[in-house]
Amino acid sequence: MSDPAKILERLGGREYRRLFAQIHARMERAGSNGAARSLMLRGLIEEERRAVANLLGWREVPGGDFPIRLDDLDAELRAGALQASLRRVVEVVGGPLRDLPLEKAEHEAELAGLRRLGEEHPAVASRAELRGWPQELLRAGIVTRLAREVAITREAALSRFLEAVMRLPAPGVLLPVLAVDLCGDAHALDAGRPLGSGLLRAAARLAGWPVPPESAPARRQLWAEVGVACDSLSADVLVLGLRPRGDALLAQRLRDAAQAGEPQRVTLRELGPGLQVGADTIVSICENPSVVAAAADLLGARCPPLVCVEGIPSSAALRLLRSLLAAGALCRVHADFDWAGVRIANALFALGLGEPWRFDAVDYRKAIDAGQRGPALIGSRVEPSWSTSLGVAMAEAGCSVLEEQVLGDLLADLGTTVPGPEITVTGSVHHPF
Repeated sequence: MSDPAKILERLGGREYRRLFAQIHARMERAGSNGAARSLMLRGLIEEERRAVANLLGWREVPGGDFPIRLDDLDAELRAGALQASLRRVVEVVGGPLRDLPLEKAEHEAELAGLRRLGEEHPAVASRAELRGWPQELLRAGIVTRLAREVAITREAALSRFLEAVMRLPAPGVLLPVLAVDLCGDAHALDAGRPLGSGLLRAAARLAGWPVPPESAPARRQLWAEVGVACDSLSADVLVLGLRPRGDALLAQRLRDAAQAGEPQRVTLRELGPGLQVGADTIVSICENPSVVAAAADLLGARCPPLVCVEGIPSSAALRLLRSLLAAGALCRVHADFDWAGVRIANALFALGLGEPWRFDAVDYRKAIDAGQRGPALIGSRVEPSWSTSLGVAMAEAGCSVLEEQVLGDLLADLGTTVPGPEITVTGSVHHPF
């Protein structure tokens, strides 16, 4: 094999640099199974063109751009003093040759496998909102970023995303706690980190956001809508008619507010770890604050326990509802008759949080027949987990029915519901977990 030092001494000068760089690129494009037989040399200055003419034994120096036959150059190099093939010279001068066609084929095969992995995974296949999310992560390079960050394969990185998205909507957890549970790093879901960026894109799809948020407040809001709190103060829940007993600050405030018929917002920090309620207390759950406002105006202090989730339930809402349910409350759920509302109810029912409240195909068709048609349905169809017939009816009618359009029925139900026994808040009200 030819001595690399001699090759560099003879052909490593600047007059040959552009020649062998262009040949190097041409050979890489051809690949190991291709034949790079000719090349149009472009942009060579006179000194470089003269060097090429000398190598090929040409009597005249070409002008401008000109073609060369690589087989001829290979023959000259093999017959000369170096006795080296063109490939050998090119690799010594310009570095190892890559097989770009092979790399492309392998890359496309890997991508096809990753796409199959993503689309066939239960976390994606069972939720229409997430279809296309794995490809989005691949196109955006987020899977590659995670693979590089933790030194794993792209397949392992995508699997980590798929395992993580199975935790959404979350059952009311703090963001750093979820991050530790997923991968042992409390900052893994921070803004700018690949796992956080990819999972936030999934959260946007689950919550019905058109695009992932960019500002910090919007990110906190989106996390809250899928049950994850960035801290114990930013997540809250809107309530009306809750009457706790005891001397805790929260108990006093909610008792006073219920007596005055005024809605209150309760943070995750305030809720604490313990909440007791009398068995069979009926707790009504709605999607929109307008229902709470109307109930406060019409019913005031007579309003029974009412919880507004304001989209996908926040970690504060989930903690409150789970506590009420565990203590024996009977929760009933209503939301807008649109795909976002179905998504909200699905999330609650998946956690065992309640039963439908005027939220089935009969109620939807009744509203449609009464002319209570809202805007056209938008976004991907979401199948109601509790009623196949409701999904069919909504798809056929093609329009939403908003809570504001059936407000009279909801308020009538609330007005005939006897407020439940007083609630007792136990334990510290400042515990963040």
